[in-house]
Amino acid sequence: MLNLVAGRYFMEVARAQSIRQAADRLQVAPSAISRQISKLEHDLGIRLVERRSGGVVLTEAGHILLSHLEEIFDRVDRIEGEIADLQGLKGGSVSIATVEGITRPFLSDQIASFRQTHGAVNFRVRVRGRMRVLEALEQHVCQIGFLYDHFSHPMIEIVGSWRQSLLALASPDHPFADGREVTLTDLADMPCVLPDDTFGIHHLVKRAFARIGRRPNAALVADQFHFLAYHASCTGAVIYLPLQAALNEVRAGLLVPINLKCPEFEHRHIHAVVRRNQQLPPAASTFLSSIVDAFAVGERADAELMASLSAAYS
Repeated sequence: MLNLVAGRYFMEVARAQSIRQAADRLQVAPSAISRQISKLEHDLGIRLVERRSGGVVLTEAGHILLSHLEEIFDRVDRIEGEIADLQGLKGGSVSIATVEGITRPFLSDQIASFRQTHGAVNFRVRVRGRMRVLEALEQHVCQIGFLYDHFSHPMIEIVGSWRQSLLALASPDHPFADGREVTLTDLADMPCVLPDDTFGIHHLVKRAFARIGRRPNAALVADQFHFLAYHASCTGAVIYLPLQAALNEVRAGLLVPINLKCPEFEHRHIHAVVRRNQQLPPAASTFLSSIVDAFAVGERADAELMASLSAAYS
């Protein structure tokens, strides 16, 4: 009989490709994980992993077991969720993988609001780059994903979208922060800060500049939006972010939108996504429904804020 604890340990080892890293994530001793995997191999009568100096690699049997375990734990999540639903969502969990752009304040506020009504539901949020959000969904690590500019994917379904144009932002004393219309050519020589190449924004900005035969004058590249936004507000550098990713700084007047005309930046969206044909547990399903509703409210609020900022120029 398959032991679910051993199965959970095996799945984490498969994802981390390392027993030690899996142990750190699960907060158990590496020896405990090794024993459980050895027991699995003994019970199934076949080797599941190859131990190497740099970590572990799944055997063919290991890959087969992993695919079935992902389905099994999906069902376990649904069972737990349906039982919690009988108690009016007095329990359950929601697992999310998201790009950083909507983590603060939007996602944090939505989780806090949801837990005011469903205080026993807990959340696990992983903030990562776009491709790793997709991987987390594909590998059954999370139930819900948030990412920008999702492309067609056979395993992923979009359930809600929120228009999020990419803005050029700068401190209020920046030469181009006076409302005049500018182009990327005008900004090409201006120092800017960029998210690193794990973010879609990095590639979008570089492609847009390449089309005019230029390169962004990136004085700083980093993997955290809040650090980049703070640096831009202090140094006068331009930063390219959607409004939600810099909402706190814009509301505080630390950053203001530059009146940049760039069609490539205008038609972007944040998408809420799930695995295709996935049956979400009640807690995750209810939270996702609230998020889709909040997207519509957020889009209207964004338009109102941008209109008020534009009116301040005139």
